[in-house]
Amino acid sequence: DRPDVVPGRSIASMTSGTSTCTNAPQAGKTLGTPVLYFDPCAFTNPIAGLLGTVGRNTLRGPGYRGVDFSFVKDTAISHLGEAGNIQFRAELFNILNHANFGLPNRTVVSGGSIPPATAGQITTTVGTSRQIQLALKIIF
Repeated sequence: DRPDVVPGRSIASMTSGTSTCTNAPQAGKTLGTPVLYFDPCAFTNPIAGLLGTVGRNTLRGPGYRGVDFSFVKDTAISHLGEAGNIQFRAELFNILNHANFGLPNRTVVSGGSIPPATAGQITTTVGTSRQIQLALKIIF
């Protein structure tokens, strides 16, 4: 089921600024953070028997950022023959160690007019923390 959008609300006002909730745990909190990614008070219960006015994929979750780096050094070794080579490889994943957050809790309407306390909260991360992988390869 989909909720209705409160009249006068735009996508930008749902994810930036502060929450418009007055009597919920989310009242006055800053939007766009893991504590409250979107404003759950921008949505209401639809009329019984009808689908809400919120379209599919209306809100987008937080972006994913990751910088990977790889370094390879080949060194010729004559004792291993003509093609003798030692290769050193270093690979760094998520080198900046940026935290990538998962999707927020999407339950904004659960029977009453007050959103649940977990509505709009992000409780997971995606991807991994910084990882470094080293390898030494002998080619002959």
